[in-house]
Amino acid sequence: MEPQEFQSDQAHKEYLAKFQINPNRAMFTIILSILVDVFGYSMVIPLLPTLVTVEFGATYFMYGILISSNAVAILFFSPIWGRLSDKYGRKPILMISQAGTAVAFLTIAFSNSVYMILFARILDGIFSGQFPIIRAYISDVTTPQTRASQMSKIMVGYTAGMVIGPLISSLLANFGWWVPMIVAYFITIFSAILTIGLLVESMPKERIAHLKNRIKQKREISGVEDSIWTRELGIRFIEVFLLSLMSMIFGSSFAVVLLDRYSADYNIIGSIMSVSAFIVMIYGLFFMRRLIRKVGEKKMLFVSLSCYILVFLIYPYLNELWMIYVLMIPYGFGAASIGPLLSTNVTKATDPDKQGRVSGWSGNLSAISQTVSPIISNGFLQLGGFFIGFVFINSYQLIGFTNVFLGIILVIITYKDVKMHPSLYSYERIRKKRIAIQKRKKKAAKQKRKAEKKGEIPMEG
Repeated sequence: MEPQEFQSDQAHKEYLAKFQINPNRAMFTIILSILVDVFGYSMVIPLLPTLVTVEFGATYFMYGILISSNAVAILFFSPIWGRLSDKYGRKPILMISQAGTAVAFLTIAFSNSVYMILFARILDGIFSGQFPIIRAYISDVTTPQTRASQMSKIMVGYTAGMVIGPLISSLLANFGWWVPMIVAYFITIFSAILTIGLLVESMPKERIAHLKNRIKQKREISGVEDSIWTRELGIRFIEVFLLSLMSMIFGSSFAVVLLDRYSADYNIIGSIMSVSAFIVMIYGLFFMRRLIRKVGEKKMLFVSLSCYILVFLIYPYLNELWMIYVLMIPYGFGAASIGPLLSTNVTKATDPDKQGRVSGWSGNLSAISQTVSPIISNGFLQLGGFFIGFVFINSYQLIGFTNVFLGIILVIITYKDVKMHPSLYSYERIRKKRIAIQKRKKKAAKQKRKAEKKGEIPMEG
């Protein structure tokens, strides 16, 4: 478990200052890096369904293979990048990852067959260490009490890129499908330059050595072995896997569904993705932190999960395109909340010097789901549906109902996790007491001002 040694956010900032780490500057530069990274990524993804199925004549199933191939590569390499970032620091590994992604985009731009795109997707997967490293980076510069709201800031950078990227991509695609790929290449190079010039290393050698010595001493006293694997972490990993599986079953087939069911073109697909991302951005930027302070992380998590399940329950029955735009509102709320909250819970189950490894394994589990889910969802689309007795279940119902089932399992496991580990949200009890004290003070001050106005007590001064 992560040590709860910092009594306040200010105490943690003072600790980081010993290693010349400014958390505010660090968060700003990491969000900027995410914005640019996702901007390039979001320019490419909306074009792949049409590029693969129309330009090169491949099947929906082959499209699923292309998406899965990226995840298979992530499956093997994500833990490696995480471990290397624990050993050598976050910044150099992030730069290597960005360089590899840039080469992958350039390869797609010059592809003349599905197999070249397949190679590019695998190459991108090999170097897809950005988000596991970024999650570890945020764990480095935050405390468990503030981590969820800081994790939500990732969504701001992520979704800002997702708002702009598809819109620009749909415009550039009119000059040729390869044009957005070239632009994405240069954007990723620019992101690497930002990382070199602006990003502060969150794990300098001095801090790595300090953490190792401190945790080694604690383990010698407690007799606990030097391992990341615990039952608590295993449960959290299952939760992350289920969420990723749900998200990818929906996300990996979404553009194809828009193309197949609603005859959506580049512009429509890009606009819907932008609407969804815009909602996530607005929520993450202005509302999530306030809601967490008001109702707490635990309630937020279960409300968001319920909202997510409801989205997938009604998804198969939306026969008009405008309904999809409306669906993006509750979908955006769930997407912006659940991921950061579950990721934060994962970080609470391990020590600070293991965050890179844990984040790598978390990315590894997401990669497994990304390997399986495109084949499942696009396999459903290829199948078209089947009869159960006299009832026909179409491909859209198969996608939606599968996610509802997975969502219910996720709620049950998360509920059991909270019951088994009451310390998970123990700081919320402290927060509630602090809020109650503040309310009593405000109420007392208000009553005192009223009494002074009425002349019941002498005014000060």
